[in-house]
Amino acid sequence: MPSFNQRITRIKGLSDKRRLPRLGRVRLGIKVANSKGVTYPKEVPYFVVPDEVKAVYGDKPTELDVMLPLDDIDTVFPVSYKFYGSGKGLKCNGDGEIAYCADEKTKEVIEKKCPCELLEQGKCKQSGSLSVMLQKINVGGVYQINTSSFNSIVDLASGIDYVKALIGRVAMVPLKLRRVATETHHEEKKQTHYTLQLVLDANIDAINQLRGDTIRVLEHTSRIALPEPENSNPELDPPDEIVDDDIPPELGNEQETKPNPYLLPEYDKGQAVKCPANKGKIRPKIDCDTCDSKSNCIAWGLAAA
Repeated sequence: MPSFNQRITRIKGLSDKRRLPRLGRVRLGIKVANSKGVTYPKEVPYFVVPDEVKAVYGDKPTELDVMLPLDDIDTVFPVSYKFYGSGKGLKCNGDGEIAYCADEKTKEVIEKKCPCELLEQGKCKQSGSLSVMLQKINVGGVYQINTSSFNSIVDLASGIDYVKALIGRVAMVPLKLRRVATETHHEEKKQTHYTLQLVLDANIDAINQLRGDTIRVLEHTSRIALPEPENSNPELDPPDEIVDDDIPPELGNEQETKPNPYLLPEYDKGQAVKCPANKGKIRPKIDCDTCDSKSNCIAWGLAAA
């Protein structure tokens, strides 16, 4: 007869699970505060990194040495359309055909067509979360980097696929992650943004050596899982750094005495503005987040208030 004294030390399907911890976040922008106390995000040409990374790379690195811990692109770099609304948590997640959304009334998850009108209104946007190991800092976990840039998403996925085609894997391959000045055109306006690129910096001898280690690496990394990406509303993220930015002098005291002439009253507050830099054309306020003229724009500070 079996006895409770029998030694059991493992649970099938559980004890064999392995997961790396998340060590921190690497951000692509800072929060700027004007003299009225209004804060808003601002893109910067460098990585905004935690203190332990600054100790190795300096305060404003534009290149990091990284490795992807796994070979599955859907795990190390998941991409989807995301809508947060005014709350902190994710409310809708879609792939361009189907979206899974939280019903505000029933609190149940429902399916709906994707994309929907929220994308056109600028309330929903594409988002990718890259998980990397910083081998010069700590290989005991991953750092998360979020991007909503179309060019960054395409370039990161392209870099991953290229390395896999060249070596047979991307897991544990030393790579360079760079901020690269990229010229974009939106509504006939030229802008410069600092997109992300993954680069393999290796000669043919190093590539051949990496190829020879592929089977062993894939065998060991296949048993590792990653933490789910943090899905908190980026607009409500606590700032890593706040820089004071005075309101442009042409505003004077109008913000306190007059309604905002650039904010459209028929939209939810802050969702649409008449863009001064584009002949008053109506644009979703989310476009301001990637506009190089934002910090000097006479409409933006008012629209953000």
